[in-house]
Amino acid sequence: MRYIRQTADIANVGAFYVPDMSRPAPVLSIWAGDMSGYWFNRNAKAILSNKALQDDIIRRIRAAEIDGLAIERWRPSPDDPRAPIYVRDGVIERITVSSRFEGGGFLSFYLRGKNAGWLNEDEVARLSGILPLVHELIGLRHRIIGSEAFHYSLESRVSALKERGVGHFGSLSPREAEVCDMVLKGISVAGTALALGISDNSVRTLRRRAYAKLGVTSAMQIAALVLNDMV
Repeated sequence: MRYIRQTADIANVGAFYVPDMSRPAPVLSIWAGDMSGYWFNRNAKAILSNKALQDDIIRRIRAAEIDGLAIERWRPSPDDPRAPIYVRDGVIERITVSSRFEGGGFLSFYLRGKNAGWLNEDEVARLSGILPLVHELIGLRHRIIGSEAFHYSLESRVSALKERGVGHFGSLSPREAEVCDMVLKGISVAGTALALGISDNSVRTLRRRAYAKLGVTSAMQIAALVLNDMV
């Protein structure tokens, strides 16, 4: 944020990740700035629960060339579902940077506060020069330490959803849910087997069954499902 604000007055920064573009399910991954994490997550949940807005995120990511970037300046029209959110939170416009990589992609967004007024052309030009680097750094951070939001999934989140009978999580067996919790923590098959006192083959079988029930193929996709139900 300090680096960006040397170029222009930006109130908030965030990013939506899509782990698998063949089965896109965006999640809010990173956020920073003046807005609290509570409101960022609340706004993201409202946006991602709207099919048209979710499709808009996916469309913008797909518009970027593989290993390339798409930069857009945007402000909501009065009839846009995001307009009330922007008005309530004092946001006047945003710039988005979208990119795709093999299999997935993400969109980072930079919000201008109403008190700062509309971005002028000089600010837009300066931001266009530095935001591609910021976007790549966000992607690098995600690859190294994971999404900020995914840090909230390190406890027994899948088991909790299973116990509450939420969606497809309710169809998991207790053991399958435990294995999924281990997957979200990044624990290997061998580590999971040791922790649960079962064989490596049993862990693989439980993973396979759980993935089939949830309709996923990776830990990232499980995390996306968890966030969509718990954030």
